[in-house]
Amino acid sequence: MLSDLQKKKLTRYFRVYDVDDDGRIALQDFERVVENVRMLQGLGENSPHHRALREGFLLRWESLRSSADVDHDGGVDLDEWLKYRDDVLADEARYEAEVAAVTDRLIEIFDHDGDGVLGADEFCNFYGVYGLKSALARQVFMDIDLDGDGVVTRGELLEMAHQFYRSDDPNAAGNRLFGPTG
Repeated sequence: MLSDLQKKKLTRYFRVYDVDDDGRIALQDFERVVENVRMLQGLGENSPHHRALREGFLLRWESLRSSADVDHDGGVDLDEWLKYRDDVLADEARYEAEVAAVTDRLIEIFDHDGDGVLGADEFCNFYGVYGLKSALARQVFMDIDLDGDGVVTRGELLEMAHQFYRSDDPNAAGNRLFGPTG
């Protein structure tokens, strides 16, 4: 069962995914993010990299839709999202696989210089494709750069994700991974 703090954090995360702000996560939200990444990276619409990127996002959407869209209306509303996240958190293997996959995908997509870590600008690009403000991204980046070396490693991202999903400490840095909870 989700705690009140987890519900607040997961509601914020839902709003990140709900790019068009219509109260549900749907295919068009994922397509919008793919288009934003394509434009950010200057990819041609028919380039192999764009096709692979799109395919990856569509697979992620289909996985979410098939697991969370219990009323089969083609979208995931907040209640379905919270139930889905509660189910994922209750299954340790599923949780670990999902957190690792999302973390790896984030680095794969936004690590433009290929050094295996995210700098502040790369992290801002991640926020930007979801329509989030750069100033917020920079503040969150500073919060999650645990050792203050100016980059966020896979390990730091995993630690922040674990805090985001699992911590009930209101002061945990990972709580802010997707912005303030309100």
